[in-house]
Amino acid sequence: MRTARAPIRALSPLVLVLLCWALTGLGAGWTLLHLDDLDLVQTFMRREGISASVFEATGLAWIGFGLAAYIVGDMAARFTRRTPRTSPSTLNITRAARFTFVANLILLGVTALWIATSAAKAGGLIQLAAAAYVDSLTTRDLLLENKLFTGMRLFYAALPATACMAAALLATGQLRGQARRLMWVTLGINTAALLVLPLVMSQRILLLQLLLSAYFAACLVRGRMFGLHWAGLGIALFLALWIGREAITNPIVHRPAFDIAMQKLAFYLVNDMFNSFAPLTRPIYHTNGGLLLEGVMFLTFTDGFFLHLLEPRLAALDPLIGGGEFPFFTAAYVDFGIKGGGVFLVVAGFVLRRIFVRATRSFGWAVVYAQIGAALMFSSHSVYFTHQNFYFSALLIALITGLAMERPARAMGRFHIQSVQP
Repeated sequence: MRTARAPIRALSPLVLVLLCWALTGLGAGWTLLHLDDLDLVQTFMRREGISASVFEATGLAWIGFGLAAYIVGDMAARFTRRTPRTSPSTLNITRAARFTFVANLILLGVTALWIATSAAKAGGLIQLAAAAYVDSLTTRDLLLENKLFTGMRLFYAALPATACMAAALLATGQLRGQARRLMWVTLGINTAALLVLPLVMSQRILLLQLLLSAYFAACLVRGRMFGLHWAGLGIALFLALWIGREAITNPIVHRPAFDIAMQKLAFYLVNDMFNSFAPLTRPIYHTNGGLLLEGVMFLTFTDGFFLHLLEPRLAALDPLIGGGEFPFFTAAYVDFGIKGGGVFLVVAGFVLRRIFVRATRSFGWAVVYAQIGAALMFSSHSVYFTHQNFYFSALLIALITGLAMERPARAMGRFHIQSVQP
């Protein structure tokens, strides 16, 4: 991999955080200033109990403080110089492609079996599709109640990770023949799956995760930003999913689907900012890691115990959240308070910067960071990189790259991971 040049710094964690929060803030501000012209936004806000009165100086001050704490951690990591460790190991990209394809088949197989068994209960696949069009929420509940095993949804949520891995392998420019075709199939079929399944499951964020992480991984592997014209295709795919989902879930609203979708998008921006500001409007009982450590609890099978203990505090937060989850900066405050939240954000800034530095030197870290970078682009909506879905995806990427490593490399089809100064 090439040394990180100036253009690749556009993918640094601080840049992505700033871009995300700036776009969300501008979008929410514009929406609130034009509420009189956005009747559906007003309807959605009333339904979720969202009031513009929560947008006070205290919330803005916390976001500013949280961003400052994050920047401190980020800057500390920049000034922490470590001598890169060289490794004789090399990545056999052909083997990595095959492992990626097999892993993806397992993910798709579990997902397909889940859909098939749910369809059988609904009277067949055609009936399931028809039910999704008539009542998508009931169909979603049917799917959720029909989980094959505990943690099954991790397999569905990991589809962006294997697609990201495929994009990174293709970006090396060294894949040939069958291996190259397998990666294009993986990338294409996962994109198609996450264009269709979220129409019922509503997890549209997974398609966004796939599109962003695949592009980020390809750029990191190439060591430069390229292919910006592909952004238009990515936007078109995501808008197609967004509009399709709103057309299905709002059949009684006699409006063009595009109008509904755009007003729903504007509402979500306001909703996310509401979730950022509302907890600062009154004293709260902090949740001591119930939000940011939930992924760790889930994977260690301790979530039931700890979430039961925290249930009264989590329930007390219901009036302070619209739809969705608490965003990055606010989740730190809700979990740990001002001091603890500030410390968490400093540590997060430090760790994410160090991961980015490693991503400029290592194929595996590049793919993992691509997952994080995509999550940072919607960190005003949720904290995906502390979720069990992210941890599972990172472990899957580590397993694939670990199995595909060789020492030493003496033949063609090996991708040498060079250590360079950031």
